[in-house]
Amino acid sequence: MSTEEMTEVRVEMTVTEEVTYDFPVTVEIPAEVADDPEALTDYLAENEDLWLDDLPIDASRGSLSVNERDVEDVKLLPSTEAACSP
Repeated sequence: MSTEEMTEVRVEMTVTEEVTYDFPVTVEIPAEVADDPEALTDYLAENEDLWLDDLPIDASRGSLSVNERDVEDVKLLPSTEAACSP
């Protein structure tokens, strides 16, 4: 059993995640890039407006994988009792 004293604090955290989304989307593209996977990838990367609104940020229409998560910053916030004190 640990004898280390513990305390509860309220913090504001900044966390950065690298996320991968796999989702189906139908887009209208130039015929010349349709049969070339590299050209298609480049075209869609340059034209995010074609698919960005369909990005399933809640993973409801596709899958979501968090590839990396980093805690960038933590700020100690006043405790609830301190915030309520006159």
